[in-house]
Amino acid sequence: MALDGSFLHHLRKEILETALNAKVDKIYQPNREELVLSLRTRYDTYKLLLSARANSARVQFTTEQIENPKQPPMLCMLLRKRLTSAKLVDVRQSELERVLFFDFDAYNELGDLVRLTLVSEIMGRYSNVMFLDGNGVIIDALKRVDEEMSSERLVLPGLPYRSPPPQNKLSLLTESPERILSVMEQSVKQREVSNQLLDTLQGVSPIVCRELENRIGAAGATVAQLQPTQRQQLLKELTRLSQTVIACSGHPCVAVNHDAGKPMDFSFLEISQYGSLARLETPETFSEALDSFYRERDRMERMKVKTQGLH
Repeated sequence: MALDGSFLHHLRKEILETALNAKVDKIYQPNREELVLSLRTRYDTYKLLLSARANSARVQFTTEQIENPKQPPMLCMLLRKRLTSAKLVDVRQSELERVLFFDFDAYNELGDLVRLTLVSEIMGRYSNVMFLDGNGVIIDALKRVDEEMSSERLVLPGLPYRSPPPQNKLSLLTESPERILSVMEQSVKQREVSNQLLDTLQGVSPIVCRELENRIGAAGATVAQLQPTQRQQLLKELTRLSQTVIACSGHPCVAVNHDAGKPMDFSFLEISQYGSLARLETPETFSEALDSFYRERDRMERMKVKTQGLH
């Protein structure tokens, strides 16, 4: 998944810089797997999309026109009752996990100030959005998970929220590049550089790992097979990557197939691995990159289905 923990780290910064202390103006639930919050600041209004769709789970500001049902679902009505006029006071992320916590200050029926949280988990078909009270207890969720669906992690009203199990990988936020490379070299299971990076690092997607492998010219090589110059170059790339993630200094980049015009990937790093097969688009914001990527991808998928239907 291109929307990894590091990309989400950049999105978190973008959301905080744009909408911290914004008030919830309106709430929509266009379908079973998505929520849209209209956030009003002193200067503008932004639509924050929280999607738990398996093939496009994400969090972002969107400018897309989204159709809403005439009759809002029960969860939507609950959120409107509890979160309308609430203030966004923080967006949290545990290291580089693919989970964002949106903290709101709101007033309950008695006029008391309470803390409410929306949790967006970006985990493929297990993606979800959960609504928590100030004690971390689940009020409701886009996708309820009962005992028949999972014996390990239930998502039901009244139960305490439990974070997804950790992957036990090294975080770029806390581990040095030297330590990361040393762990890779000492791994019993030696794989290609990109796969070894994927196994070792928390919050990085295959496209980022392939990009580092491509930059050091080590396609197909294991870490143990690297030449001394390649090893030094990998250490430099890990250092750059770590600095970029810590400072959130990456830039949105979308790779688009030259011939078909189909979006291939997106990242917070410049994508060079596709060479002449792709052209690079550089939107101004990470949210714009996601809007562009998924809008074009979904449009082309609809065209494909329509064409197949004609045959």
